[in-house]
Amino acid sequence: MENMNKQHLWQGEWIGDQELASRIGDIQSLVARQMACELDIETVLAAGDLLGKNIREKSAIFTELKNCLSGTGQLTSDEIGLALLEIADVLRRENLEKKLIRELGSSNPLLACRTQFDDAIFEAWAPLGFLVHISPQNAFTVGPMSVLEGLLSGNLNFLKTSPQESSFPQILLHALGKCDPSAQLEKFIIVATMSSKRKDLLEPVFAGADGIAAWGGEESIQSIRAMAPASVRIVEWGHKISLAFLSMEAAQDPHTLKQLAMECCLMEQQACSSPQCVYLDTSDWNELQRFGERLADALTLVAHELPRQLPDTASAGEIALVSECHRLEACLGNARLIEAPDGGWRIYIDDHAALAASPLYRSIWVKPLPRTDIIRVLRPMRNYLQTVAICCKLSEMHPLSRSFLRAGAIRIRRIGEMTGGYPGEPHDGVYALQRYCRRVSLQLPHEAQGISNFDELRKFPPLQWDPVPAMTAKEQFQSVPADPAQAHLFFKSGGSTGEPKLSTFSYQQYHEHIRLGAEGLYAAGFDPLGDRAMNLFFGGGLYGGFISFFSALEQLGAIQFPMAAHGDTRMVAQEIVKNKVNVLLGMPSYILQLFEKEADILSAYRGVKKIYYGGEHFSPAQRHYLHQSFQVDVIRSAAYGSVDIGPIGFQCEHSDGGVHHLQQQLQYLEILKMDEDRAVQGEEVGRLVFTPRMLSVNKPLRYEIGDVGHWIADPDGICACGRAAPRFRLLGRTGDICRIGSTFLNYQEFIRILATHFAYAGEAQLILAQAEIKEKVILVISDSERLPALRCREIFLENYMDLQEAVLTDETLLFEVQAVGIDEFHRTAGSGKLIRVLDRRAR
Repeated sequence: MENMNKQHLWQGEWIGDQELASRIGDIQSLVARQMACELDIETVLAAGDLLGKNIREKSAIFTELKNCLSGTGQLTSDEIGLALLEIADVLRRENLEKKLIRELGSSNPLLACRTQFDDAIFEAWAPLGFLVHISPQNAFTVGPMSVLEGLLSGNLNFLKTSPQESSFPQILLHALGKCDPSAQLEKFIIVATMSSKRKDLLEPVFAGADGIAAWGGEESIQSIRAMAPASVRIVEWGHKISLAFLSMEAAQDPHTLKQLAMECCLMEQQACSSPQCVYLDTSDWNELQRFGERLADALTLVAHELPRQLPDTASAGEIALVSECHRLEACLGNARLIEAPDGGWRIYIDDHAALAASPLYRSIWVKPLPRTDIIRVLRPMRNYLQTVAICCKLSEMHPLSRSFLRAGAIRIRRIGEMTGGYPGEPHDGVYALQRYCRRVSLQLPHEAQGISNFDELRKFPPLQWDPVPAMTAKEQFQSVPADPAQAHLFFKSGGSTGEPKLSTFSYQQYHEHIRLGAEGLYAAGFDPLGDRAMNLFFGGGLYGGFISFFSALEQLGAIQFPMAAHGDTRMVAQEIVKNKVNVLLGMPSYILQLFEKEADILSAYRGVKKIYYGGEHFSPAQRHYLHQSFQVDVIRSAAYGSVDIGPIGFQCEHSDGGVHHLQQQLQYLEILKMDEDRAVQGEEVGRLVFTPRMLSVNKPLRYEIGDVGHWIADPDGICACGRAAPRFRLLGRTGDICRIGSTFLNYQEFIRILATHFAYAGEAQLILAQAEIKEKVILVISDSERLPALRCREIFLENYMDLQEAVLTDETLLFEVQAVGIDEFHRTAGSGKLIRVLDRRAR
């Protein structure tokens, strides 16, 4: 710690007692100021993950925390190391996200989202506001972990610790705040050490609180209620009693007895989940005594394995009192006391089934409880029951667990795992994050038309990192190691510009991508209430297009016909008409084939009103052809994305052609100059370089996916649709520019000339080949347009100066135009995407 005289942590600053009193006096003003600031959950996730990593790698913070706990003399070095690693595991990003999803339904629960896409109701979780935590003295992790939960729910947190506690909470939470480079997180953390008798300090804190999370018995909770305003939400984490129940068969098993003995010694029974009573499925007093003797033997064997923590004076007095009373009870013949020779543990055997609290420190009750009496005996204590460890046959587990749960228990565990947990586990029968939040709703039927969530209306801050070179190749991207535990889904990536690779995703990441994809479709004008959609994307062969859009339509609650890019285009067209489909989703190349081959059916139908495409683009001439010949009204991008990093952009009603809004919830975009890693100016064309805002399975930074484009300068940075997400125009692939015959040729220029001079609406492909001495460029077009190849060649040589110079002036290049059937174009095997530039030159 920076200064031992400054034991309080106040928004990242160490302060002393006098300064603490002064600041608490002005706590209301602080709360008002801080409530105007919003804590981004992503900041908490990133900082927690980094702190957990630092602890696992045993950096300086690990040593500082370990030294702090060693000074208490309560834990061995091994126990401290294990406890710190458990904390590090809790702090893993994936575990924090699991907790958010399990408890609040989303990894970003504070975001107001549509509850469903066929209404205008938005709901979200909102923080209580100012959350005070009163931590117990007997569990050093409880206070800081409660603060972590308060941060995950967006609250300003004030943790009160006892003067008898170590500075562990302050050190851990100070380190957490320092893991946020924006220095925002630490503003939501205050840790103060004070006595519960200091009403002069506690009352002003409670007066400004929106919620108080408190651990303690009935007396301490009542004291807090007396000091707090009636309007404050009191979140009670009161004292609980846990127990073990053994069948007669299990009671004979030496391993089970050893595990039970370990449970009795672990943490001196200080945890609420530690057993205080052991019930045996019998009413036989002699059987109960024999079991107690076997448990005593097990305690004798294992007690020395766990270093003993001596009770304080009050606890020692309670143990002596309970033991003496029980010794007197034994004189009546219905009780028995078994103690360790050194006084290290004790067993109270009692023939009364009623649940009794243990004085702890390796003190355990052994009582009879026939399974038929479970509910009758335990239900009166239902408000105090927590964990029940059941040891029996599997066939007996269901009826026994049901009886204990109906009696009031809230956790069922195996013996040996009573104090364990898992990310997002309910605590005392409820979810902590829900108790630290409020559920809020907004209903905006007209104002928010087409808006999926309120993040679309705000600007996201730029990312901060140390400069790193942009990744320029898929191979470089794929070389970033994936976490095998989070690699659940494998999709084929690429193929149009190189050898296909596999991209990996966790299911959690996939569902997040699907949600964004669905919201992008909704923004582009898809109507979940009225539209009937046919999914014509390619599927199979590890290609993710079809299944992804199937999931997106499912998310929207849309009517859909999952056809895929079926080779029988006649059947597809007939099903479109038969089922009154008005929306098609698919690759432009397949959709154009469908309309060209089945023009008779689809021109007569004229019922396809919307087309949402992906992977390729429609040229202006192709759009005109579909509108004039088939009355298609809307042709928009279904999504701009990459298999490697997920959704990148979406279109709105004011964004046509290559113009997209950035999926800023997921991606951060830089447009860098074509020849250096420096940002472009204004609407200058450059390379699109993306960094996912959330850590993914592959964790890339500055990934250049091979596309070029430029920013769109919207007035005030806001699109006419109202969204603040920045817009950019996608202009094509860097691979559209190829070097051949000592010059550079651009695929997009060929497309422009075809559209301008011939109103060409078909597909076009460039083939680069070697023709003996010279190189050759072959422009492949569709014969359905009936364009004269020789005339096309003349027009290109007249209007494309770089081509003219290479072919006619320098005579370094050959050029020809070929018209072929639509099935003769070269496409990728997985997605059916047109390969725009096919290089067949020998290398």
